[in-house]
Amino acid sequence: MRKNQVMHQSGLRRTLIGVAAATAFVLAGTGAAHANYDIGLKAYEQGQYDVAVDIWERFAVAGDVRSMKALGDVYSGAVLEGAKGAKIPLETGRKIDNVEALRWYSLAAYHRFNEGFQMPSAEERNAQILAEERLPDIRFRMSTADVAKAQKLVSDTFERGSPYDLYTLGDMYRRGTGVDKNNTKALTMYALAKARGVGAASIAFEELEALMSSTEVKTASENVVDWQPPLPEEHVGDTPQMKELERTKKELEELRLQQALTAIADIDVELIQRALKSLGLYYGTIDNEMGLETREAIRRFQYSRVSADSQLTDEEKDAVKTGVLTARQTVQLFEAAAKEGHPMSQYVLGVMHVRGIGVVQDGDKALDWLGKAAKSDLAIAHYALGVVYRDSTPGLNPVRPDKAKAAIHFARAQSLGYRQAAEALRQLEFEKPRSIE
Repeated sequence: MRKNQVMHQSGLRRTLIGVAAATAFVLAGTGAAHANYDIGLKAYEQGQYDVAVDIWERFAVAGDVRSMKALGDVYSGAVLEGAKGAKIPLETGRKIDNVEALRWYSLAAYHRFNEGFQMPSAEERNAQILAEERLPDIRFRMSTADVAKAQKLVSDTFERGSPYDLYTLGDMYRRGTGVDKNNTKALTMYALAKARGVGAASIAFEELEALMSSTEVKTASENVVDWQPPLPEEHVGDTPQMKELERTKKELEELRLQQALTAIADIDVELIQRALKSLGLYYGTIDNEMGLETREAIRRFQYSRVSADSQLTDEEKDAVKTGVLTARQTVQLFEAAAKEGHPMSQYVLGVMHVRGIGVVQDGDKALDWLGKAAKSDLAIAHYALGVVYRDSTPGLNPVRPDKAKAAIHFARAQSLGYRQAAEALRQLEFEKPRSIE
């Protein structure tokens, strides 16, 4: 029974994708005159979320506004119209992605219907209006850098398109809608569209040219000569082989990290208390005891890690507050305190990288964090640097022995009152070249 069901779903997936591919091919040749997203919606309503997104992407590329708007809904987490009020579940792998959401909403909002050849339906007009209404809310969620990424995706999509798409992009640059206002880029797009037979682009070109300086017009003319349409998305970014190599590297790093995490239980409670206090989360005394106040401080730290996560409910956030640090949370605690400039936490994090406690052994990171702690004249950090330069380190980016540097740090640790440094300095032997005389 189960086997038949799986075979049926697999067959449905192949059928739906096949229909979408064939339809998208036809639409590509007819200007997407009759495209709609109903096939994708049908797959969505049957729980075939990945199939639905794949189909909508095909229709969207072919010029269907409703599919563009649906993709915006998918990536923004909005309720899909006509889908019984359901949302795309996060476990499908389609998590909230504001860059993609802004991209598809923008493409839908600024899509130009070729009147007379592609008369928009009421549903298409409605989808366009709704997409435009959602743009401010999506932008409000995003950083300036992410908005710029989305705008680049939008402009690249229009530049890959038809002469009318170039004309539309020119209007967008001229008005500052969907992309940043830029008259030089607008004139460039108008010139490209005009050369490809778009009559309206000629009028727009003349109007804009009259408002621009000779320098701006010259720059636009040079851009026209140098212009090449952006490569298709499938040719941009890492190759499948590079992605597979990156995946394998991450798996190996995770295995090393899991092995390193097993040693985290040896961290003293005192160090945890000091790290929590440096973050303003622990109000008690440093007594090296895992008491009630320490547990409460740990709960505050655990909540701080998830408080801004919009994908978790309040109940899920409360469930994180166990009062017991996991190995990974212990590493995160010292990393957070170290980044806030707490010298002792910087020292602890450096030693963790030296020994592979909770993190992968890494000589460069060990030197970096120990060096930051030593700049605060923490004697034990100077002593640790002396040991590192005396004995070297295993693991990634190994540190080579350097007795001169070891002596400098041992001497500094001694001057700061660290007793063991004096003996380490005394035992450190320098090899002097023998005289030939």
